[in-house]
Amino acid sequence: MTKKAYEPFGVALEDFYNGKKGIEVTLFRDDGIEWNVPIEYFFRGPKNFSNIEKQALQLCKGRVLDIGAGVGPHALELQKLGLEVYAIDISSHACRIMKKRGIKNVQCTDCYNLKMDSFDTILLLGRSIGFVENLNGMKKFLSYCKTLLNPEGNIILDSIDFPSIKEQIIVDYQERNRKLGKYSGVTIFQMKYKNNIGDKIQNLQIDPDTLKQITLEMGLSCKILGKDENENYLAIISP
Repeated sequence: MTKKAYEPFGVALEDFYNGKKGIEVTLFRDDGIEWNVPIEYFFRGPKNFSNIEKQALQLCKGRVLDIGAGVGPHALELQKLGLEVYAIDISSHACRIMKKRGIKNVQCTDCYNLKMDSFDTILLLGRSIGFVENLNGMKKFLSYCKTLLNPEGNIILDSIDFPSIKEQIIVDYQERNRKLGKYSGVTIFQMKYKNNIGDKIQNLQIDPDTLKQITLEMGLSCKILGKDENENYLAIISP
């Protein structure tokens, strides 16, 4: 994953923050399907958090690392609750906005280049776990988290149970992945805003059973805490 891949998204975030309305980013999937994402969603406040988000924030404790923090909706709320929050994102645009919004500890980096450890909570909301790209990347990430977490620490993440989705364009894409020898939850897409098209992004959304299987293999404990009507779910992983 490169910073250039998210450049259109970052520029759109800053345009919205600076007052432009009705902004959308277009996502192009590698099978030709495209859809628009309203940027306003990423600036939502606590009143518009999903039940999964609200539950996740209630579970956060101590020193929190918010990975893929975006413009900081969750970091802001945790900071208000008195937690020590470190928000990271690879988009320089997003990080500038987080600082302007008053988030105290912001780093423009990915988690593998973080120059600190000893967290009580590692938080990945908004399906930020997608950055690991594939199942091997998931294993690499979980192994790395063991070096960041305190003994009683937790990883809290949300993802989507793609195999349970019956929408035809999702079913067809999963079947395409299987024919290509890929895990069904991998998606490849690009972002476009104005005339700026980013590099290809490979994104992983992992189903609950596969997540539990991988964590078990790695000597970790995984609990699925709930799922919504759109097959989004919340998981907590502990050493």
